[in-house]
Amino acid sequence: MFLRRIVAAFVVSLVGGYASAQPGPQLLTVFPPGAKAGDTVDVTFAGAGFDGDEKLLFSAKGFAAERVGAATVDPKTPKGVPATTIKFKVTAPKGATGTHDVRVVSKSGLSNPRAFVVSGITDVNEAEPNNDVPQAQKIDLETTVNGVISAPTDVDFVVFKAKAGQNVVVYCLTSSIDSKMQADLMVSGPDGKALASNRAYRGGDAVLDFKAPTDGDYLVRLSQFAYTTGGVDHFYRLTVTTTTWVPAVFPPVAAPKAALVSNWSTAPTAAMIDAHEPTSLGGHPVLAGTNPLILDNTKNGTADTAQEVKVPCDVAGRVAKKNERHWYNFTATKGDVWMLEVFAERIGSPVDAYFILTDDKGKVITEQDDGPDTLSPNQFYTKSDDPGRYRFTVPTDGNYKVMVSTREAGVQFGVRDQFVLRIAKEKPDFRLAVMPLIQYLPDAGTLAKGTSAVFTVFVFRFDGFNDAIELSADKLPKGVTCPKQVIGAGQTRGTLVLTCDKNAEDFEGFVKINATSGDLKHTARPFTVTWPAIGVQQNQIPNTPMITRMDRGDGLAFAVRGEAPFTLVPTETEFAAKAGGKIDVTLKVTRKDTFKDGIAVIAATPNFGPRPMGNQPFPPVGTAAAGSTELKVSVDIPANLPPGTHTLVLRGQSAAPVPKGGNNAILRPVPTYAAVPITVVVEGAPKKK
Repeated sequence: MFLRRIVAAFVVSLVGGYASAQPGPQLLTVFPPGAKAGDTVDVTFAGAGFDGDEKLLFSAKGFAAERVGAATVDPKTPKGVPATTIKFKVTAPKGATGTHDVRVVSKSGLSNPRAFVVSGITDVNEAEPNNDVPQAQKIDLETTVNGVISAPTDVDFVVFKAKAGQNVVVYCLTSSIDSKMQADLMVSGPDGKALASNRAYRGGDAVLDFKAPTDGDYLVRLSQFAYTTGGVDHFYRLTVTTTTWVPAVFPPVAAPKAALVSNWSTAPTAAMIDAHEPTSLGGHPVLAGTNPLILDNTKNGTADTAQEVKVPCDVAGRVAKKNERHWYNFTATKGDVWMLEVFAERIGSPVDAYFILTDDKGKVITEQDDGPDTLSPNQFYTKSDDPGRYRFTVPTDGNYKVMVSTREAGVQFGVRDQFVLRIAKEKPDFRLAVMPLIQYLPDAGTLAKGTSAVFTVFVFRFDGFNDAIELSADKLPKGVTCPKQVIGAGQTRGTLVLTCDKNAEDFEGFVKINATSGDLKHTARPFTVTWPAIGVQQNQIPNTPMITRMDRGDGLAFAVRGEAPFTLVPTETEFAAKAGGKIDVTLKVTRKDTFKDGIAVIAATPNFGPRPMGNQPFPPVGTAAAGSTELKVSVDIPANLPPGTHTLVLRGQSAAPVPKGGNNAILRPVPTYAAVPITVVVEGAPKKK
């Protein structure tokens, strides 16, 4: 049985005839990837889909950008290299030092982000040839060099003068600014002997910190580690400075109720913790405190010398010496429930932490190592080396002990090897991440006028939180709405749809996506896939984790561009169903003369409808024949779907063959458009009073 409601207000459309139904632009490289505050520099943006009227959208205010000519396409570009480029004169604001995001906006919509760094020191580009010691590029202290390791065997050299006793820091940003490069960095002194080397300081970034032994020239050698890869996507920012490098901030946890800083970029491994942006050069993210803070006393290396702590608490410590262990003792009452969690990798520590919980006699209750859970095996890979969150039900009154250490403690230790042990009461809650739907490509949200866009939502539930979550949006531009949508009880993945009126004006900017459940309310954190998957075809699901990171900016970025020359209108938007059953949906198709192709309709909401085989594309729930005006589809309801209200989103895409443009160097998504959200009430839900 279903509740019948005829749709009058919401309509779903597909953009233009298929020839014009192109995906938005895709941005792969930005060079140079930064500038000095206040300077104006020529910046080249490379990717695909730059189809006219391009402008830039930055995550911070104060930037100025002037387009220089139109986008150009080089058909001779090797496969896999962006063939389309466009140039802008970019003026960096004087008061906005730090890393920001930049996107390209064109006629077809909005691109994915790329990092753009604003510094307070001299910024130059590498000067070729610089591939051998005699060719080393001469720079002064307090200079950043923007460069590219263009081939696996490419090696770049720079040389600078320093005085005896000067403390010099040389660091190379790569993965932290969206580069694929794994930097291998070395500095030699005036005598030609190596002074220091580093790689994998954090991700692909490398850092050296040394004191100059004598006056003279110091040589920096930079390459891709093991000379395995190279190309235009191996860009870097190499900085030589006397500014003090701060390897860590201790304690790595802030006071309770401190305001969060959300404008920082992080991988999904740290996506669902509350943390603060690093305030020092090289510093770790700082965990948001929720309990009284206790500092490790450094005298607790054995169970017999365990440090007494009063729970609840956040204990901040570090593995500063070889094979160091840290023991803590707390008193608990029978029947109490305590949540034990250790944060290390998720707050920037380069270690694999673990903990052991014992009773007062030393009997092991549990040993927790790598957490088993991930919200997605590919698109949003949240698994980390931190221990799993452990629920401890106290079996009897008494004392209990926790030991914290790292698996590398025998070979790696120091000021960076920090951790936070949190022992706290259960507090059911959740966090949300929202990102473009496509799993295998960098993408962004673009709404054609009269249509809608669908995003993927990931839900991190903890401490037993299992309730339904309602989505909404703040400060949407005129003509854009967020229909009522629900992520059902127990679901860790859902969808978000934004709809656009046919008379809406062009827009590019940011919007806050909110999630509410009872008294709980949170703002979703936006994320984007950084680089295209390798070895997959159109619409395939990658079978390896994607590189994904948090966006910078004031919310979810999207654009309104283009028109909608055909629509899909569901005749009913609310259904009652049984878990394991089916619902029958009728879609009315209205076409303009310019669009004659068939339309494949696919369930965008996880688990609804047919499932893909392996990493093959999602099969459609139905296909509207070319020129048809109506489509009836039957959608399977998951057998394990909990009772209650859920939202199903159907998305449509052209069933015509995917056109191949240019040199087909860059994998592009098939244009896809969402339908109006459909409410599915699974029987067995408690009745509202």
